[in-house]
Amino acid sequence: MRFRGLVAGLIAVAVSAGCAAQEDPDPGGAAPNPPAPGRSAPSPNPDAGVVPDDSVEFDSSPAIQQVQERGRLLVGVRNDAEEFAQRGPGGDYSGFDVEIARDLAERMGLGPQQVQFRRLPPSLLTNAVTSGNVDLLLGGSADSSALAEAGPYAVAGEPRFAVVTADDAALVAELERMFDESVADGTWQRIYDGTLAGRGIEVRPR
Repeated sequence: MRFRGLVAGLIAVAVSAGCAAQEDPDPGGAAPNPPAPGRSAPSPNPDAGVVPDDSVEFDSSPAIQQVQERGRLLVGVRNDAEEFAQRGPGGDYSGFDVEIARDLAERMGLGPQQVQFRRLPPSLLTNAVTSGNVDLLLGGSADSSALAEAGPYAVAGEPRFAVVTADDAALVAELERMFDESVADGTWQRIYDGTLAGRGIEVRPR
């Protein structure tokens, strides 16, 4: 009798354990699958299903990052193109290229007055950019393998480009985007109407 009672007790314990093993540990749904051996469980991804943004960030351009840290954009303008950039008796700059430069500064997160202009003769255009004396040159051309062109930002017979160093592709891409935005949001037209149009100079956007 004692033997039969012991067997019955063991059977009861086994049945109870089996029932407990079959209980759903998550009453609201199926239990999560354990991670594969040698791999940790994936962490929740709050951005799942969001299309990644492939646009170029400002801080990916060394030049723009430097401009933002400096708090000033250095722009070269040609001294042989008075119809695009003039310097008044008091040292103030005005003209189409000047307003384009101020618009670029605003799109980089600066104020329109945080632009420093440098009037350059044709003989110093390339050197001013490659030596870092200016962040960009307006109205130039990439006549050296060390330079790259963004634009054109205007076409007045000849296309007008922003010239930068060739080692900062992100800067070229950002300037291209800014020029496109300037045309799309009407800024380019307002600049033209307030400068060249009044002098009868015909210029079209890129």
